[in-house]
Amino acid sequence: MDQEIFKAGVRPGSPNSRVEIKMLLCFILSKIKDVMSFAQLYEALSQDALVNYFELVEALDQLAAQGHLQCGNPAGGESLYSITPLGEQAAEEFTPILPLSVRDRALQATERLLERQKRLSELKVDVSDAPGGGFIMELSIPAEESELVKFSLFVPTKEQCDVIRRRFLNAPSFIYKGVLALLTGDRQVLDELFPPPDEQLF
Repeated sequence: MDQEIFKAGVRPGSPNSRVEIKMLLCFILSKIKDVMSFAQLYEALSQDALVNYFELVEALDQLAAQGHLQCGNPAGGESLYSITPLGEQAAEEFTPILPLSVRDRALQATERLLERQKRLSELKVDVSDAPGGGFIMELSIPAEESELVKFSLFVPTKEQCDVIRRRFLNAPSFIYKGVLALLTGDRQVLDELFPPPDEQLF
């Protein structure tokens, strides 16, 4: 029963032992070169069903106790994990044992998560109810001392708000170039952003 609990929700081909999970964690943190919280690691690795919650807890505790990871708790907040020289050595020596596909999936998932969180911290998306129904969306791309772009628009439905929010967060530079090209009438940039579709004869 314990084994079933620890393997629940893990897809076939993922690390199937705590040793492999510890190898994978050392590999990820050695590549990221930054601290990560338990929540970040779990969100990244659970997206592709690579690691079970209980196994991740145990693996992190053991790695910290063995000196492969350093666990900090700044200002009493969430624990943050970083790789130690011993962990770097372990990653270099033992990570090749893990399948390349597992390493790639885990690293890509982690990088996507960190980039997503960075975008959320840098870009501003506010949604409020509009008088009479619908919503007002305020979107902005902050710069160092000002804002590259800031605009508000009326959006009829919550579903459209969600679509606009995702597109804005996914491609802020694309949105900025598009708005600037539309307002300046720069057809060359518009053609590059929106290539004309193939001619439909029928």
